[in-house]
Amino acid sequence: MLYKAGVCNIGKTEIRRRYAFGIIGFVLAAIILVWMSVSGFSHTWFVLLAIPLFAGFEGTYQGALHFCAGFGMTGRYDFLGTRKEYGKVTSQKEHKADIVMSLRIHAYSLWSTVIAIIVIILLI
Repeated sequence: MLYKAGVCNIGKTEIRRRYAFGIIGFVLAAIILVWMSVSGFSHTWFVLLAIPLFAGFEGTYQGALHFCAGFGMTGRYDFLGTRKEYGKVTSQKEHKADIVMSLRIHAYSLWSTVIAIIVIILLI
């Protein structure tokens, strides 16, 4: 894999980490949902599921898109997965493309979270 501004800034190891983070977020959301449902929490409290759901969507989108939003915002990339050696984005134009993609991933995650919360509240 090669760095492509606004397209790809992480390698296989980092992609797996993003998917793992996403899975942890979704599993945590499911556990909390079951606990809240069994405990009789008001539907208003279900909004708290937004935190693990957002993490789930964020990790999943980053893994699927091969793009770390954090690296994109800070002008870095990592294809080795060592977390010790990062490449630096030197072009302002490339960094701007990375920032746009990072914000796009955050927006996808936010909207997916909002939709998921609405669906959960309507179904429970």
